[in-house]
Amino acid sequence: MAKRQPKNQLPLDFSVRGDRIVLHLGQVESQQKADQLFEGLVRGEWRVEPAGEGADISSAQEIINVLGHRLPYPEIIKIAHLHQVDDNFVGFSAIYHQRGWVFVSAHVDVNERHYLACLLTASLGLYTAYTDPAMLAARTEQLVFDALLPASDVSSFFREGISKIPPFLAADIADFFKVPFPIVLRRALALQIISEEQYQMFVTVKPKRSAKPRELYVAKEGSVEDLESQLFSEEDTDF
Repeated sequence: MAKRQPKNQLPLDFSVRGDRIVLHLGQVESQQKADQLFEGLVRGEWRVEPAGEGADISSAQEIINVLGHRLPYPEIIKIAHLHQVDDNFVGFSAIYHQRGWVFVSAHVDVNERHYLACLLTASLGLYTAYTDPAMLAARTEQLVFDALLPASDVSSFFREGISKIPPFLAADIADFFKVPFPIVLRRALALQIISEEQYQMFVTVKPKRSAKPRELYVAKEGSVEDLESQLFSEEDTDF
């Protein structure tokens, strides 16, 4: 999309027009890619609207409703799912033409895309109160954790003493919360619902959706333990 900036050319001052990046996600390489993309957008080297080959565009209003806080968001926030980005790109939020924008890759898993969009949307409601990027990122994550991963819901998926989570169950948990499975585990660890040892075991599980709905049969004399045995005792080689 964006052209590489010549070495002898000064970086564009986004603040002159009010156009600016609010929050970067990812490591240095992703942040550099975000800067290049946004510079190219501001310079007119590519267009985010109308939607087309470059990006799919949607409103962030549903996410704002899910986050559930009255924050000083820009009047309009749009989400751009970018097609022409590499695997190292994670995402960023920005103010562009006095609107809030969230930029994420269109190629990642739907749950990861939703989680990243929630983080970046929240940042657009918080950035005026948190000028330090690290503090903004931390507060944004906490708001999203509270909204998407309430303690009571997270605890319902992790029985005491559990030592194994099959890939199909990891996928079900991720789909329930609409966030990547490792994010659910991070939240469970932070809430002390699981131990560090459990976290290290579960984080290696690769979620895998079942090809067809699973049928569970519990006899009349069956108990909760019988049901748990069906869920957790099956051998699976996808760990």
